[in-house]
Amino acid sequence: MKITGGTLLTRELEFLTLAKRAAFGAFPDLNIARKEIVQLPGVPSGDLGDFGRGGVTVRRAMLTALLTAWDAGGTIPGNTGILGWNGDGCTAENLAYWRDYADCGRTAGRGGLFVATLPTIPYCEVAIALGCRGGIAYLRTQEDTSQLWSLLAVSAPGTYICGEITRDTCCMLFADNRQNGGIPPKCRTLADAFAALGGGR
Repeated sequence: MKITGGTLLTRELEFLTLAKRAAFGAFPDLNIARKEIVQLPGVPSGDLGDFGRGGVTVRRAMLTALLTAWDAGGTIPGNTGILGWNGDGCTAENLAYWRDYADCGRTAGRGGLFVATLPTIPYCEVAIALGCRGGIAYLRTQEDTSQLWSLLAVSAPGTYICGEITRDTCCMLFADNRQNGGIPPKCRTLADAFAALGGGR
């Protein structure tokens, strides 16, 4: 298996890439980040139609995926699969939505904001943004990336974007299980694997 690109979005809204070792931000908000990222030469022209109505988790995932595709070479195969792994998924956002709903007497809430209630939704939005038609799944295993690498090794041959979303960060790696690049490092999180692969500053 070979990891050919990746992006880590930090809690300070700074984007760090793996292969190109680029850093963008820190940004004051995700919309300003979007405006800068889509202007980068070689960034795929993604479908960001849902960006404005998506919750924070969806927005973070979409931008991290765009930069991951850019870091891996810009154009990714249309049959690329998307795998969400561990992390917090949408839990923090779901709790915030519920608290807002309950505080408003359970009669009103942020109805105009689409909150991703299932852990697959941010990854589905990534697939839409990048035009990926491969399989999409969310998997929870022990906190051990070797579990993810094992799952990828027995998956259909091809390319995959693997993502882990936490309350404050988002990390995605672009992997090709047809290429020999050795077994990626065994770590507790994808962010730790990103660092072990040489990502960051």
